[in-house]
Amino acid sequence: TYHLYFGRGGIIVQRWKLFGSIAISGLLTTITLLVVIAHFDSICCPKKLRVFFRDGSKGEKNLILALILLSVVGLHTSTSKFSVGEAQSNVYFSTWTNFASCVTNYEVWRKGSGRNHTFQNIIFDTDIQMKRYWLMISITSTITFLSTIDYFINNNFIEDRQNFDCLDVSWANLWIWIALASVILCWGVLLAHRYLHAEMIVRIMEIFVALAHIGGYGLVIARATGGRLDQVTCPSNLYFGMWATFFTSVWIFSSTIRRFGKAYFLGEPDNS
Repeated sequence: TYHLYFGRGGIIVQRWKLFGSIAISGLLTTITLLVVIAHFDSICCPKKLRVFFRDGSKGEKNLILALILLSVVGLHTSTSKFSVGEAQSNVYFSTWTNFASCVTNYEVWRKGSGRNHTFQNIIFDTDIQMKRYWLMISITSTITFLSTIDYFINNNFIEDRQNFDCLDVSWANLWIWIALASVILCWGVLLAHRYLHAEMIVRIMEIFVALAHIGGYGLVIARATGGRLDQVTCPSNLYFGMWATFFTSVWIFSSTIRRFGKAYFLGEPDNS
């Protein structure tokens, strides 16, 4: 059975996502509260807790990874299509903030254990500065693709089962393939940065892929972000994924043109 609630502005919320959001956020709040109390404990078992939360502790690492896993589940239940996050902006942004905080805690744990940051060798290469921007657009395009599938499945379900004849999600049929191509191209350019040593080819790839993203994402943003039930609502993962990918592609295109011009027309060295 497809249980629905109508939230703010008539936004549909699935019942299992509503209760799932409450359960997961409550569990995360309880765990983090207990962790805070444990750090200040000086009565029950302070020695054991100091050992558990010492730098490089495997127990603390496993706890952080468990919190990251829970926050990922929370992202689906609280920010996907027909979730509470679409009806309540505070839920949407606090869920993403919680996920970012858990990932940051893992980075802090790695630093405390004497290891490099997880993405340090990938995005902070001094030889290839543009790699960090392509990693960002690869992540945002992947989020957009997964959100498009989620959007398409849920809206088709509503249209087919509930007989909402006013819905028109035919644009999403083509957009799924465009979003998939976007993911492949972005990760392809990122891999080319790492393994392809033909600098000119990589620069040309960057320019054409960025232009394709500017045109494709700009068209879909103009046509499908009006806020109706059969369009992309705000806040939603698909909405922000589209805009983040669009703006990043504009930034990449302008940066690539500037570096290309300096290197091949002005004769300045290109260190990116």
